[in-house]
Amino acid sequence: MAELPTGTVTFLFTDIEGSTQLLRDLGDGYASVWKQHQLIIREALAADGGAEVGTEGDSFFAAFSSAPGAVRAAVAAQRGLAAYAWPAGHSVRVRMGLHTGEGVLSGSDYVGMDVHRAARIASAAHGGQLIVSEATRALIENSLPAGASLRDLGKHRLKDILQPEHLYDLVIEGLPAEFPPPRTLEARPNNLPLQLTSFVGREDQIAEIQELLRQVRLLTLTGPGGTGKTRLALQVAAETVREYTDGAFFVDLSPVTDPGLVPAVIARALGVAEVAGVPILETLKRQLQHKELLLVVDNLEQLT
Repeated sequence: MAELPTGTVTFLFTDIEGSTQLLRDLGDGYASVWKQHQLIIREALAADGGAEVGTEGDSFFAAFSSAPGAVRAAVAAQRGLAAYAWPAGHSVRVRMGLHTGEGVLSGSDYVGMDVHRAARIASAAHGGQLIVSEATRALIENSLPAGASLRDLGKHRLKDILQPEHLYDLVIEGLPAEFPPPRTLEARPNNLPLQLTSFVGREDQIAEIQELLRQVRLLTLTGPGGTGKTRLALQVAAETVREYTDGAFFVDLSPVTDPGLVPAVIARALGVAEVAGVPILETLKRQLQHKELLLVVDNLEQLT
């Protein structure tokens, strides 16, 4: 196994898209598919000096001392995965993300925001897609593998990352080149405020709230003031927004003292314009009746 690099390190994360469905479809046959996927990726890592940091489920985490080497390995892995003869009707499509930053080791693993950023970039990709950060792009643009090119995807907000990240699609000749927009917060309409701190812990509460939201249309978070209800609700919205076709929106009612103004405040947050002669509540109903969205209403209790 290659030694884990330190200093300036390029991190690669990968994940099989739709692995649960593949498992359902293939049953016991999924094990051999999964092992072959691992073999293809490991061969690509070894060929360009990649150090395997770990695997979890259907994911890989690897580190490279060279950004061009990381790109060569990722491109080779995508080509190998695309060329392999998978079971009929069941191709293995892997999302990949690359980011270059500081490699801080803690035992046999890396710590720090650059690792989290790389993981979020990989999560933004679709199966068969390789997305790289601005930091990686700057190191590879003059040494891309043959048949590879960069496509600017613009700036995107990544879950739990404070600043928007400029992302690039690494297009590989002969492989699919058209993908939906990256799976970032911009992938669904939203007005969720950018958080100034990372959200740590409370994963069990987030998972419980997400499950409840799939079962009910109205959910209330209660608790003493200052316990982080708003921050928790916003984190759930950020992690769940992709499940709502029409997005997630935050409505702050803290400045409102008249309950009769609530519909107008909600309409403003959603960008719903008033119609002359029509009560704003009726306009809201018409606009929203066929939409699938998450509405996070804060400080409602002060008006009840």
